[in-house]
Amino acid sequence: MKKTLIAASIAALATTSANAAVKLYESETGSFSSYGKVQLELENYDGENTIQNQGSRLGFSGEKKLENGLTAFTNFEFRFQPGVQNDITEGGDDGGEWTTRNSYLGVKGDFGSVKAGNFDSITYSMVTGQADIMENEGYRSLDTGSVNSRGTAIAYETNDLAGFKIGLGIKHYASDESAYGPRAAGNEKLTSNNGDEVWNIQLGATYQLNDELSFGLAFDQNNEDGNPGVGVAGDADPIIAASVNYATDAFGAGLVLENSGDYMVANLTGSVNYGAGDVYALVSFADNDVDTGVDFGLGANYKLAKTFHVYGEVAVGNDDVSEIQDSKDKGTTAVTLGAAYKW
Repeated sequence: MKKTLIAASIAALATTSANAAVKLYESETGSFSSYGKVQLELENYDGENTIQNQGSRLGFSGEKKLENGLTAFTNFEFRFQPGVQNDITEGGDDGGEWTTRNSYLGVKGDFGSVKAGNFDSITYSMVTGQADIMENEGYRSLDTGSVNSRGTAIAYETNDLAGFKIGLGIKHYASDESAYGPRAAGNEKLTSNNGDEVWNIQLGATYQLNDELSFGLAFDQNNEDGNPGVGVAGDADPIIAASVNYATDAFGAGLVLENSGDYMVANLTGSVNYGAGDVYALVSFADNDVDTGVDFGLGANYKLAKTFHVYGEVAVGNDDVSEIQDSKDKGTTAVTLGAAYKW
């Protein structure tokens, strides 16, 4: 049987190409696959309706066994806006340009795996991402997948070590003199804040106690001279995150705690598999040393097929530090109805 939504999201994050479903080529020494999704939703945010994209993508992944016992692998992914006419030329102004994400190459073997390129952070993939269960609004974090990671990053992850897994991520921020600097349009995340070459380090570890219970711990240097996820250049503290997750085929619950200086976020999640889909909920507490408050999210999906599901969600922002706010910076409500086809 399939694990609940929370457990499935963790398993997907830990897989090199988690969504790969269609084999385009396969032999004894390698394979090449396609994966992707088209996802659209109707969002009513503070009384205003919007039909919008939700992470639609087209990706390809491949691997090849090498003579020395290692396996080389690669992944490249394109994001697009299915609801508008896309202009892939430079300077397109329709808001539908194709972008690149989760594109990398690496090798794996008995030692674990090493990859380089553009991918989710070690902190997110090993710890904080387990709370990212909402399709649309509701989830918040000090260290999401893009923080101190995507673009010119390197990561090492061990294989299973008696229930333990350990990861190391290194993000490179280019200097103003680099070809990846300000002269390269759209590469702001690749450059440092102080104009010099800067590195940022992340460490993560997970422990699978048994089939149901797992723990995670991560550290993000959050280098103040890089592009810090919390704070500003010259005043950023390291990010520390911890998680615990319990998941069976029918039920899942988890807690993620994140802290950086005076900032703190706690996400409590739960889900129930009712057979044809999942009902899931999120409670998110935040404290930025000035304001505190709690956001809520509730959702349910119905799977008409293995590759196609519909969903509905309600997310409520109840505080001044919420990302779900109206024009007066007060908490508001977002209601979402959507559908996704995945392969």
